[in-house]
Amino acid sequence: MKIEIKSYSHAVGEFNYHIQLTPAYRQDVFGNAKVMKLTLAYVSSKIEELKVKIVEIRAGPDHLHIFVADCKNIAPCKLIQQLKGFSSRMMRKNHWDLFRGYLWGDKFWSEGYFCRSIGSTTTEAVEYYIKHGQDKHWEDYETYQRRLN
Repeated sequence: MKIEIKSYSHAVGEFNYHIQLTPAYRQDVFGNAKVMKLTLAYVSSKIEELKVKIVEIRAGPDHLHIFVADCKNIAPCKLIQQLKGFSSRMMRKNHWDLFRGYLWGDKFWSEGYFCRSIGSTTTEAVEYYIKHGQDKHWEDYETYQRRLN
């Protein structure tokens, strides 16, 4: 997907981020397909509610990658706070039995996160990484580009 510079009423630019969230204690909670599916659904619904565009979202057994675009009206730290708070609350409230053996206390996510702004020159590379980075055997980005052309 090609992300382009957008013109807003009082701003011009790109507001795209690569976010990585990690479950508390770096546990493999997403090894359970149901936990992964439910968490992705809660995170996706909150992103849509915040009127942010999801470019790609994928989970490994112990982390979640999210590539979002058009985040002009919300700071990255606030976006992440909303995503972690909502999904943690919903998972613990409604699905605690699915991951009780992995996590304890009132935590679902670890305290930290990774966030990086994405420029237009790396948009496709980040989308590729999130789409294919969890595959056991994957080709590098240059080979992927040659295959597309």
